[in-house]
Amino acid sequence: MTQIVLPVHYTQSHDVKSAGVIKYKENPLSGIVKKDQDGKVKRAALAGSALTTFVYLFALAKGQKKAAFKVKDMFNLDFGTLEAIGLATSSVVGGLAGGLLTDKKENKKPKLKEAVHQFLGNIVTPITIVGVATSQIKKRNFDKLTKWTLSALSGVVGVVVGVTAGNWMASKVNKVIFKENDDRKVGIKDFGIHVDDILTVIALATSKKKDVSELADMAELPKTPIQKFISKALPAIFLICGYEAGTKKANIADKVENAKN
Repeated sequence: MTQIVLPVHYTQSHDVKSAGVIKYKENPLSGIVKKDQDGKVKRAALAGSALTTFVYLFALAKGQKKAAFKVKDMFNLDFGTLEAIGLATSSVVGGLAGGLLTDKKENKKPKLKEAVHQFLGNIVTPITIVGVATSQIKKRNFDKLTKWTLSALSGVVGVVVGVTAGNWMASKVNKVIFKENDDRKVGIKDFGIHVDDILTVIALATSKKKDVSELADMAELPKTPIQKFISKALPAIFLICGYEAGTKKANIADKVENAKN
């Protein structure tokens, strides 16, 4: 008699599709081109941030340029402490407005709270600390090499202290305004916004010593390609502040609290 052998079917003990696959956190820009609610909010926040940044750059260029105004002047500006704060603030205002106009009601409070964190924690406090420290160093009778070295260090220390202290203050302000605890944690992206300070340190460190020794003042430090790039990239870097404020959403705890109210 012929014996028939049937194929043996095995039951998978795991999902082979996900085996060995590293799961990364969602890209913050994912869905920006999709025609869904999340994509709509992301587009609105980015567009709003870009629009107010453009308007600010236009106004600043008109104010700094004494000769006939040209569009290219908007991308060749000198940013001091106040100008940088104004630039970043314009981004937050636009991004927040775009997000508030397009997102659900439950996400409005988180956006407002995030805007406070961006303004105090990632803009005003660190930029002011770095600006004040640098200006004080310039006034001292240090030799030229010591001046630019201390200025570079003040950029790093100022950002770390400023972002940490600023976000702590923002949490306290949000607690007073919204009558609830705000336990937002400082993340890498908060420091990433200040990549311009990091690039400045690199620019200073890579400047030729003979150039530094021949300078009569810190303001005369020759601009390296990195520093020239910073002045052009700064507006784009600060778009992150507005985008973060405009796309902030309520977490599970916030939704539960809203449901109670």
